[in-house]
Amino acid sequence: MLDEFDVRVDGGADVATVAVVGVLDLDTGNRLFDALAAVLGREGLRRVDVDLGAVTMLDAAGVGVLLAARNRARTAGVRLRVGNLSEPAREVLKIVGLLDIAA
Repeated sequence: MLDEFDVRVDGGADVATVAVVGVLDLDTGNRLFDALAAVLGREGLRRVDVDLGAVTMLDAAGVGVLLAARNRARTAGVRLRVGNLSEPAREVLKIVGLLDIAA
């Protein structure tokens, strides 16, 4: 059975939350990156919170999307926080030494 993937964006003008549901991998990473790029293009945005609480699997491509989004956010002067980690997301970020991107 395949996990359903979804990206939900919520929030106001200065803070946005991007919630990810399902498998974040090579097949779905572009959808997350596109959503984050659109959010990061907002005028007056100060912070983006990426909620990984409903991520059922995270692979290297998904980690790459998170890092690319963090770099884009820095360039835009926006703080990007990754939080509410599911156990699969936490384990992968721990293994690759990137728990520091989590809020």
